[in-house]
Amino acid sequence: MLKLIGLELKRNNIRTYVMASFIACIILLAFIYFVAYVAQVESGVHEVQFQNYKNIFRFTGTISLIIFSIMSAVMYSRLIINEYTGKRAALLFSYPVNRKKILSVKLLLVFIFVSVSMLVCTLIPYIIFNVTETISPIVVQDTMSKELVMTMLQTLVVAILAVGGIGIVSMRIGFIKKSIPATLITAFVLSAIYGNAAINTSSIPANLFVGGIGVIATIFVMIELSNKVNKMEVE
Repeated sequence: MLKLIGLELKRNNIRTYVMASFIACIILLAFIYFVAYVAQVESGVHEVQFQNYKNIFRFTGTISLIIFSIMSAVMYSRLIINEYTGKRAALLFSYPVNRKKILSVKLLLVFIFVSVSMLVCTLIPYIIFNVTETISPIVVQDTMSKELVMTMLQTLVVAILAVGGIGIVSMRIGFIKKSIPATLITAFVLSAIYGNAAINTSSIPANLFVGGIGVIATIFVMIELSNKVNKMEVE
């Protein structure tokens, strides 16, 4: 398995995605300060809603979810949809390796990369923001607490699972349509729906429930797609 992952890394240059993750981290860092600053300067009702850390983290986390859902869809499009069409599929099926195993490696590679990238690139802005808030707070109507930090971490973990599900489900729809735009549009729509639900609920059990649905959908799609690929004929 590790050898196959190594081969996939050699065949597919992930430097572009590493750079995209770095840019996403910078965007999220700028965004979290932007939201906090606007909430502190303005006095409107909508801005007051973000004069507490919980909502700032929640809103920033939603933007992170959308960004990495789209990145996941892009990677799945390149590593799976492109690979299993036309002459590329003929080359792929010529490998002396079980088709299901090759597909599993591709799915695992994208899931691990996106999950780690999202975790790191979302935590870094959170940590930097927390540190600066202890020195010179912007959000003066709230206080940082261990409970808030734990809630933020739990929400982030659930969001990572949700991104995994969104990426794979979007890829499956794109696989059926043989369309990369369909994959990207589906990822954006699903992430926007989940993000809106996450913003409007503070219930961890509810988020876990939604995350659980994402995990179940992911497993179902992986099994169904594996069987599909195993029976595919080169067009």
